[in-house]
Amino acid sequence: MAGLNKDDDFYMTLVTLQVEDYLFRVPRHTLEAQSTVFQDMFSFPPPPSIEVEGSSNECPIRLDGVKADEFRQLLKVLFPGPCGPRQHLNSEEWISVLKLSQMWQCQQARAIALKELPYSSVRKGAVEKVALAFQYDIKQWLIPGLNEMARRPEPISAGDVHLLGLDVALKVAAVRESLVFQPANPSSPPQDLDSDDQNSLSGQVRPAARVVSGTRNASDVDFTPVIKKIFELSGALRVLFNNHPVLKYESEGGKQLRKGRK
Repeated sequence: MAGLNKDDDFYMTLVTLQVEDYLFRVPRHTLEAQSTVFQDMFSFPPPPSIEVEGSSNECPIRLDGVKADEFRQLLKVLFPGPCGPRQHLNSEEWISVLKLSQMWQCQQARAIALKELPYSSVRKGAVEKVALAFQYDIKQWLIPGLNEMARRPEPISAGDVHLLGLDVALKVAAVRESLVFQPANPSSPPQDLDSDDQNSLSGQVRPAARVVSGTRNASDVDFTPVIKKIFELSGALRVLFNNHPVLKYESEGGKQLRKGRK
């Protein structure tokens, strides 16, 4: 209508997105405001004389490599109802929010998801939690998860290597092998050393004796100092993302979304 102005904040353009076999129609402004990836994508001018992607059900923006239910959980956070999203999402759904918010750089949604995902609330094994911690940069999960892996009786398995990658699995093994027991008489050399090794320790501070056989019991051991020393956690994150094919693929998701709109 002539003479009317569009409000800068509350006159919203809707955009249609296709995820698997589902169509979603949401305010474009919120996606741009919450995600730098969507912001960059929408900044590209559309080709002339071609229907703009996202403008209709017949021409949606396709979000490939994403599950509809994962996207639905993210939208619950980006577009919360009267009671907010917290009453509706379980830990698996919050992990979906974390995955997509990292992929599309939705910092506010990511911060909310991290707050809703304390380590003890997630019903997964320690290995899977550690893998998720590296994958989605959940720093508060790393120490408890790695401690749990270091304390367990079972050794590192092929399945652990598959989930964590070889580099991280070897570091976990090094943490586990750091377990030592102080001998009853600190002045006596460790009993598991041969005579040459015992002689070489003369006049030196004697190390604790390593466990060489028997049942491993480390349930009460705090490996935190060793974990921090061996992992140098920021470096471990970089190694995992650079070398693990599955995680590398997911970390590239935002770039693929940008590329698809150019």
